[in-house]
Amino acid sequence: MIAFVTRMFTEIRALPREVHVLVGGQFINRFGGFVLPFLALYLTGKGIGMGHVAIVLGSMATGGLFGPIVSGYLADAIGRRNTIVVALVSSALSIVGLYYCQTLPQFMVVAFVHGFCSFLYHPAASALLTDLVRPDQRVLAFALMRLAVNAGFAAGPAVAGILFSRAPALIFYGDAITTLIFAGLAMLWLPHGLRTVTGKVTSPSVMWQSWREALGNMRRNRPFVILVISSLLMEIAFVQTFNVLALTATGRGLTPEQYGVVMALNGALIMFLELPLNQWARRFDLRRVLVFGFALVGVGCASFGIMRTQTGFFVAMVIFTVGEMLALPISQSYTSTLAPEAYRGRYFGIRGIVWAMAASIGSVGVWCYGQMGDAWWYVAGAIGVLGALVMLGTLREPAPPSD
Repeated sequence: MIAFVTRMFTEIRALPREVHVLVGGQFINRFGGFVLPFLALYLTGKGIGMGHVAIVLGSMATGGLFGPIVSGYLADAIGRRNTIVVALVSSALSIVGLYYCQTLPQFMVVAFVHGFCSFLYHPAASALLTDLVRPDQRVLAFALMRLAVNAGFAAGPAVAGILFSRAPALIFYGDAITTLIFAGLAMLWLPHGLRTVTGKVTSPSVMWQSWREALGNMRRNRPFVILVISSLLMEIAFVQTFNVLALTATGRGLTPEQYGVVMALNGALIMFLELPLNQWARRFDLRRVLVFGFALVGVGCASFGIMRTQTGFFVAMVIFTVGEMLALPISQSYTSTLAPEAYRGRYFGIRGIVWAMAASIGSVGVWCYGQMGDAWWYVAGAIGVLGALVMLGTLREPAPPSD
């Protein structure tokens, strides 16, 4: 065991310096994501009703649907680093703009813009990470990126709570400042990355034609089509844990503190086990690992419908989290394996669109739970397991290059 952990840390240190910059910047950016956990509270404090708060959040999610389309193209057209910097600077400006909104239409427009800008980042960052590391390093690199996200998210909200209690403006400016710090690090230390689109890249016709070519390639890439469909199903199930579980747990008698401990278990498992678990899992066919991970996400969701005690919720959360730890980073690594170098940014753009779609569709889960009660968890679990069954289709295809 000691040798395994030592080898893992040796491999982390062996990753290119630029990967460590990307991971460190991701932590800073996610740690400073102060606004989103408190946005609903801020809006209601401004006298905006819950129905209108949902509209503002929906506007932000809608913007996120369009961001990956542009980002996937820009990553291949102007380079990964330039796209990352554009994403970070525009995201910082739009989050400050949100603070100065006064009316519902203003909040809706600026929230849409911020959702669009914030979703510009991920396809470019994933494409750059793929550029930087060898195929045998990708599972570890993507798991390390997720660790940075989760570590930042675990620490950031506590600081945000202190800032928000002092003055709401502080969370908006703090969010923007940490985002701009990452933009500065990116400008100084990240490489441009590959640029594979030729012609006048600012031309809408060039963008349209480049996406047509990329989509044609994707349609012929059957394993990628299967991955997209199966990931959408799994991710619809996945988001229910963050949309609905609080209602279920407190409805069964758990206190908010007990529910918080259940959610903290998710974060603790990810922090301590995701890297070694992925390091161990990469010795297997990634497609089989994804089938298993997708299935566990579905089974974990269904288990939430059964449990009645905090201990039961702990068990369900362990099942769900093991599935999450396998499904999310390894699906990114598998995408990097399937994506041709010429279309890498746009492949990750499609994955970003799928995630935004799952979040938008999954948000309906609150309404479904209100109509169906506990039965909704069984439906959500079945959707996740269906994603695993769809993923089985990749096993009929030739195996991708192995790590």
